[in-house]
Amino acid sequence: MDNKFKLIIDSFGRDRFKFDEPIKDYTASGAGGPVKLFFIAFSKQELIKIISMCKSLRLPYFLFGTGSKIMISDEGFDGLVIKNRTKNIEVLSIKGKATRVGIGLEEATVEVESGVSIGKFVEFLTLQGLSSAEFANMPGSIGGNLFISAVLQSKVKSIKVLDLGEEIEEISVSELRLKKHIILSAVFRLRAKS
Repeated sequence: MDNKFKLIIDSFGRDRFKFDEPIKDYTASGAGGPVKLFFIAFSKQELIKIISMCKSLRLPYFLFGTGSKIMISDEGFDGLVIKNRTKNIEVLSIKGKATRVGIGLEEATVEVESGVSIGKFVEFLTLQGLSSAEFANMPGSIGGNLFISAVLQSKVKSIKVLDLGEEIEEISVSELRLKKHIILSAVFRLRAKS
């Protein structure tokens, strides 16, 4: 095995990786051949660390979330494939009014990590009494959809990204670029369900 791959494996532990893993089991299309090395990142810190290592070692890598928008050749990929399964969702602030009949929620800001599926996001918003109907039938994860969904983008207050220089930045939707940024999380401003 290439010494560069060995450095990454030693850093996270051999049990965290799968070797010559068929990617078809992780994509919605069911297509894709074996990848040299496969890793699932469960936290933002793991995601940042493994991507930074790949960049500094100049290892080819490919990052994806739920696999609903990708196609990988049946010939596979001779590098590291990272599945983003970051999962944190946090209410940052709430706004509401106190009246004679009680306290009413008007809106909230919610930070969501990029690996969270849209389905889990909708489930969370529903439990919090926040509007989620516009996202209900959207496939995929937060990270992948933020690049393409105007509906999702319209609710974003800010996005935390890892840029080409491996710096963590907070940017606006208008600054987001597919070839320049890896989304770590996004802060959404959401209204209460009416």
